[in-house]
Amino acid sequence: MSMLAGKRCKRDAFTLIELLVVIAIIAILIALLLPAVQQAREAARRTQCKNNLKQLGLAMHNYHDVYNQFPHNQNRWVGGVPVAQDQMPQWSWLVGILPYIDQAPLFNAFDYNVNVSDGSGGFILGNRNHNSIGINANLANTALAAYICPSSPNGSLRTGQTNGGYRWNGTSNKGGTDYVGNLGHIWAGWKDCGAVPDSLVNDAIPGFGTRGGAGTPWVNGEVAGEQSKINGVFKFSGGTAIRDCVDGTSNTVGVFENMHWRGGNGAIFEYRNSSYSGWVSPLAAVHNMRNPINNTKPAWQQGANDLRCESPSSYHTGGIQVTLCDGSVRFLSENIDHGTRYKLAVRNDLMVVGEF
Repeated sequence: MSMLAGKRCKRDAFTLIELLVVIAIIAILIALLLPAVQQAREAARRTQCKNNLKQLGLAMHNYHDVYNQFPHNQNRWVGGVPVAQDQMPQWSWLVGILPYIDQAPLFNAFDYNVNVSDGSGGFILGNRNHNSIGINANLANTALAAYICPSSPNGSLRTGQTNGGYRWNGTSNKGGTDYVGNLGHIWAGWKDCGAVPDSLVNDAIPGFGTRGGAGTPWVNGEVAGEQSKINGVFKFSGGTAIRDCVDGTSNTVGVFENMHWRGGNGAIFEYRNSSYSGWVSPLAAVHNMRNPINNTKPAWQQGANDLRCESPSSYHTGGIQVTLCDGSVRFLSENIDHGTRYKLAVRNDLMVVGEF
């Protein structure tokens, strides 16, 4: 009998079944760990977004220290303004705060031509599309991380933007912004989404949500004399001061996230950026809070790329982040009571906000 008889041969590899079991275990571990990794990454992105908003809050107050008002936004004006063709150069408040977010060289590189300061940081004379003429066209393409939420997949350079940032369907490229100044709760040109019902606020605060009423005034953003009707912190043209926040700076939203979604009431909601989402555009840099947070409901939307129906929005789960006028940053749930949303939007309603 052979000496090897009865001895089991040495095995040098796994069997196919064992290999499949190992692969299955690894797959399960990855499936368990991947959501945790994704959540950790989103938490980091949300923290960076919060920091961006904090820096904007600090910039607002540093600007206020110099000009005795919050940042000046400059839309084109029509009627009642003694300049050629009643037009004003368009410059957003995000341009005005560049020196206060460590971007003074960029601010100084813009050609403001013969624009004359009005004493509050605004510009009086010049072509209405001056922010996109000559050297300004290239400078407006600058992508600024401070103006972009890291959670947004849409990138920092926006295509198809209007020249100067007025209205829609343009061909220019512009550096984007995901943060806008709060116009309050108003019914205004280019901010009047008729699909959003007045009853959202009226059910919580009777009468205050009625479009064109005292609580939600109609504002023509292109007329100088209409700016005083705005009940938010920012204006189409001009600005407000801390003294105007009679409800208290800790009870009033200054800046909020707005992804400038194209939206629409079709079968598919368009998450692409609208054609006015560049940071040099005064229309892109402000919006009201009349529209619900993260509004993607078809019944509360109009046609795609209808800038009137943009809403406070973000890619953070469940809501948006905002900068209050005291400089603090808070998270607002998309399910927030509509009455509370109104009170936070308006700086002078004299109503108690409560917890939010």
